[in-house]
Amino acid sequence: MSIELTWKDSGFEPEEVRARRAAAQAELARLWSGELHFTGWVKDPVEFDDEKIEELEKTAKEIREKCDVFLVLGVGGSFMGAKAVIDLLAPEEADTEVLFAGYNFSARYVKELLRKIEGKDLCLCVISKSGSTTETLSAYGIFKEWMLRKYGAEETARRTYVVTEHRSNFLFDEATAEGAAIFDLALDIGGRYSVLTPVGLLPIAVAGIDIQAIMEGARAWTSQEAFSEDGLDYAILRQMYYEQGKRIEVYEFFDPYAAYFGEWLKQLFGESEGKDGKGLFPASLMFSRDLHSMGQFLQQGTPSFFETFVTAAETRDDIGIPEIAMKPFAGKTIQQINACAEKGVYDAHVKAGIPALSIRIGQFDARTVGELLYYFETQCAVSALLSGVDPFNQPGVEAYKKEMRGYIDEL
Repeated sequence: MSIELTWKDSGFEPEEVRARRAAAQAELARLWSGELHFTGWVKDPVEFDDEKIEELEKTAKEIREKCDVFLVLGVGGSFMGAKAVIDLLAPEEADTEVLFAGYNFSARYVKELLRKIEGKDLCLCVISKSGSTTETLSAYGIFKEWMLRKYGAEETARRTYVVTEHRSNFLFDEATAEGAAIFDLALDIGGRYSVLTPVGLLPIAVAGIDIQAIMEGARAWTSQEAFSEDGLDYAILRQMYYEQGKRIEVYEFFDPYAAYFGEWLKQLFGESEGKDGKGLFPASLMFSRDLHSMGQFLQQGTPSFFETFVTAAETRDDIGIPEIAMKPFAGKTIQQINACAEKGVYDAHVKAGIPALSIRIGQFDARTVGELLYYFETQCAVSALLSGVDPFNQPGVEAYKKEMRGYIDEL
């Protein structure tokens, strides 16, 4: 396993963390016991066997052969994990472009997508656990109508892929009646924990990424033993910061292609922990870009936060800086400079008294990203349980939906 957590500059002593490990292990055991609702994701990487992966890979191959664009409609956990992985890992030359919609109400965005797909062959993937998500179904109506005009009903059904709960709902019933392909989103897996299911794996496979390697990475952590001893220290440290009075966790990346991984983390932790007046507010920054704006606040602003650096030792690309550049940059590479920025930021912030954690991997590849996805899901669930909240419900989200639908009914 290739994830390394370093907390020497956390501000806490080793014995403080060791004293809490038994409690964290007890919460991990609860996750594995099956007594909690929506914990199907815990064993899913093992139970989602090679035969199911091969079925997804076969479907992805068929989609690439007939479609220029694979348009994924979904909001929240129905698209963030897939986009995070695709942004990080997609090959430069992809057979089929994977695009995302159904996560906003922007008419300009929809029109731009309609212009982009004009003259191209399209396949549609509709993802909604409930089968009735407002953002997703609004976009579905628009793009399905476009497909019906272009292909007719029978071919549109052949080009439509639905991921939803395997029970009666709008999407499931319509896809069944029309003969569209349906992939099951298990009843006991919530959206933000679903990236390692067909919700995330199908779009990721269409993008040309090795989902077998992703699942192998996730399986490396899919046991209680994988998190034994110091394996849950990240969840423990987060709660210690909260008790200390910190209210914000700032995830920091030095690779712009990791931006949506930060968005996925924000949803995972924010929606899991932000309840009952509790929870750390998850923020995400991209360096070195944000060092020229938020860097000032981090260095000298209100000390209400701690930092979690998420970095890779190696990158898949590099490029040299020519002699035409001013000294001392000429003759170096972009990644060498980036590594200097990473070390410089960390040192400067630690010297300023900012508590910092570091989660470091060898490189962003399919297996390691699979490890990271499952690692963070488990740390998040245990962290929430340690704080005394249910990691798997979202009553606050339902509140906005109720109010919004009231206004929609009035239109």
